[in-house]
Amino acid sequence: MSARRFALALLCAALLCAALPAQGRSLDATLALAGDNRAALEQALREVPAAERAGLEFLLAHMPEQDARKLSAEFLVRNVQLAYAARAKARWGNDLADDLFLHFVLPYAQANESREDWRSDFAARFAPTVAECQTPGEAAHRLNQTIFNALDVHYSTGRARADQAPSESIAQHKASCTGLSILLADACRAVGVPARLISVRWPHKAGNHTWVEVWDGAAWRFCGADEPDPQGLDRAWFVGDAAQCQGQGAQHAIWAVSFAATGTRFPAGWSPRVELHGIDVTARYAKAAGQDTAQSADAALRAQFDRFFAATPEQQAKFEFDRNLDAELTTKAGDARLRALAWQAYKAAPHETLRKDYAENRVRAGNHTSPYVAKEVGAKPAGGWGLVIAMHGGGNVRKEVNDSQWRHMQVYYKDHPEAGGYRYVALRAPTDEWNGFYTDYAYPLILELIRQFAVCGEVDTDKVIAIGYSHGGYGAFAIGPKMPDLFAAVHASASAPTDGETSAVGLRHLRFSFLCGERDTAYGRADRCRSFIEQLAKLRGERTDIYPGKGQVVPGYGHGGLPDRDLLAELVPLRRVAWPTDLTWELTDGTVRAHYWLRVDAPARGQRIDAQLAGNRLTATLTGRDSATALLDARLCDLGRPLTVVRGEATREVTMTPSVRTLCQSLVERGDPGRAGTVEVKL
Repeated sequence: MSARRFALALLCAALLCAALPAQGRSLDATLALAGDNRAALEQALREVPAAERAGLEFLLAHMPEQDARKLSAEFLVRNVQLAYAARAKARWGNDLADDLFLHFVLPYAQANESREDWRSDFAARFAPTVAECQTPGEAAHRLNQTIFNALDVHYSTGRARADQAPSESIAQHKASCTGLSILLADACRAVGVPARLISVRWPHKAGNHTWVEVWDGAAWRFCGADEPDPQGLDRAWFVGDAAQCQGQGAQHAIWAVSFAATGTRFPAGWSPRVELHGIDVTARYAKAAGQDTAQSADAALRAQFDRFFAATPEQQAKFEFDRNLDAELTTKAGDARLRALAWQAYKAAPHETLRKDYAENRVRAGNHTSPYVAKEVGAKPAGGWGLVIAMHGGGNVRKEVNDSQWRHMQVYYKDHPEAGGYRYVALRAPTDEWNGFYTDYAYPLILELIRQFAVCGEVDTDKVIAIGYSHGGYGAFAIGPKMPDLFAAVHASASAPTDGETSAVGLRHLRFSFLCGERDTAYGRADRCRSFIEQLAKLRGERTDIYPGKGQVVPGYGHGGLPDRDLLAELVPLRRVAWPTDLTWELTDGTVRAHYWLRVDAPARGQRIDAQLAGNRLTATLTGRDSATALLDARLCDLGRPLTVVRGEATREVTMTPSVRTLCQSLVERGDPGRAGTVEVKL
């Protein structure tokens, strides 16, 4: 350490310790409080080495009365010996001021947790982890990056209590923010890093939080326990919240917990019945939440999302985000921020199979594989490429015929770069059967294709278009009504409604256009096509919140002469209506489980759900099934108020509690930020 840095460290330590008492109770006063434990404490004073006596005397002078009555001589002497040994071993130990060591390395407890010998285990376990670290700040960051996975302890509201001792958290494999902070601060102290808990009750929202401050050799720095930011200390999701505590009074001050008496006591954030000695450090966090602070908070939160999406499905099933974050999802601005960060993290996750298939120009679902040819048209827009999924003609013919039709689809539609940049994907049918583009296995293929290009191909999921020619047009007719929430537009060329897929109710929020040629007339399809158009037009005439459909029958055109090759100029600029408030969902099979913000576990043909949201009133009619789930968020409802759910004659009120975990899990399920939600409501 340079002379200048050493002088600065001494000055900071002196300023810090000016807020702390020079001494606590006298030894005689502590021994008088100890009762039956007096003999054990006197034995400890006799046994401790002379060089370590000052440390034991410090603990005796400041320990709580109940500790004086209960803690054994063996426990205290071993704690002191291990603390001094850690100081001697640490590279920064010689530069560590005595007051910092006594107040924030030596104590055997952080707050009111159960007393136990964590130091013996942690000193042996974590010393190798920090052996190469040059500063206490570096060591603290290294511990935060490693110990929670090593101990298999992570955040959970299912922990037994908030203020758990290390062994309690390790036994349960779960802890609150307070329990995690105790673990990290104890691990720091075990290797000679000064560390302390920070506690706050938020002034601007319900709840509290606990984190850790560590001495980095020159100043106190903060970090979220089990939330290491890749860029180091003083970066956390709560920095914006902490900045709002300035001027909010003692009850909302940010308190550093002290083992020694400070002359000020405060109620612990995790339990108002617990009073602790504290140092008011609010001013350190009072920096206005400007751009740098916001970027720091985003980066720290992004690290949490990264951990979730990099986890296995089994680990994700048990993963919990700090519930302090959930409150942000109640506002549209907070929802947009967390949704964007979660989507960034989802896209950055490994996705090894997805990325491999993308590199090899294929999409797979179940036992079926479809190759594709992709090209970029125009320049990529700021929000990402549009995606045009083009399905070829043919069907139920020899492979070479379908292959030739696939090649034709690669050039059938004219490029329109002036309409906005898009990626044109000519998709090969997974089979050569007649129904290769619209049987049950085709729908998961389309879902996976969109997910693939959203994750790997920088595609905007609000700008996906499905088009098809001839047999591919039948595919568009099948996919559009079944999964309209995926698309900004669907167009079928030289085709007609597929068998059993003539319902238009799923298309009221989707631009759907089609052309029927003379070959369809020869197959007897023209009347069905006209009927479908009339049905859709009637439905659309009753709605005002949808795009108008083209809805035109063009007789006299064969497959080769349809006047739609310039249609992409009209379709590419369109954006999806991702979250409409009025839904009718006619289920036609057991494959598609989601429709906009509705979801079912066991879909089946013949079922129907009608659901309307008007403010915070949800009215639902279920036909042919008993239950469904609404996946809602702040874009649809005021999550700060109850939701009134009306189903038939029954009315009930539901308190909506959004969660970051629901947001992330729905991203995993749907692979689409526009269709992810934050609150599940059973219908």
